[in-house]
Amino acid sequence: MQRIRPFLLLFFLSLALLPTPLALAAPEKPTVRADTTVFDENTGRYHLIGHVSVISGNRITQMDDAQVSATELEIWGQNHVQMHVGDELSFTADAVYLEGFTPTAVLFGRVVLQRPGLVIRAESANCNWNEHLVTFYGHVIYIEKGKEVVAETLTYDIEENRLR
Repeated sequence: MQRIRPFLLLFFLSLALLPTPLALAAPEKPTVRADTTVFDENTGRYHLIGHVSVISGNRITQMDDAQVSATELEIWGQNHVQMHVGDELSFTADAVYLEGFTPTAVLFGRVVLQRPGLVIRAESANCNWNEHLVTFYGHVIYIEKGKEVVAETLTYDIEENRLR
């Protein structure tokens, strides 16, 4: 029994020092900036006005106006929405919903994805950054190197640069 105790102690200490699965999966907290920030005590939300930007990893989302939930870090943005993913991929839309603690974004109204040689237009899009997929909805038009595809729903793999 004396020989087992040091082994058990080392075993339990090693478990305590390992990061938990939740800690490994914890997303990076985005940085949010704006010209003007006003807190509304009635709604518990911040109203951001002018040059609003949300930076999360290699994604920069910009808009003119946004509402931010202080507790959930949900961001609803509108007016001149632009999202840049890395150096070559960009989106424009009328509105955006970002949930700060998940790797997703939803774009609404006249959504356009652009990358060299590619344009995709739709009414809305759901982006899943973990899976590198963007699903477009409503009157989707995919134009790549002169080839055009029209669909009601279309999924695009941004990592492999191809339709799914």
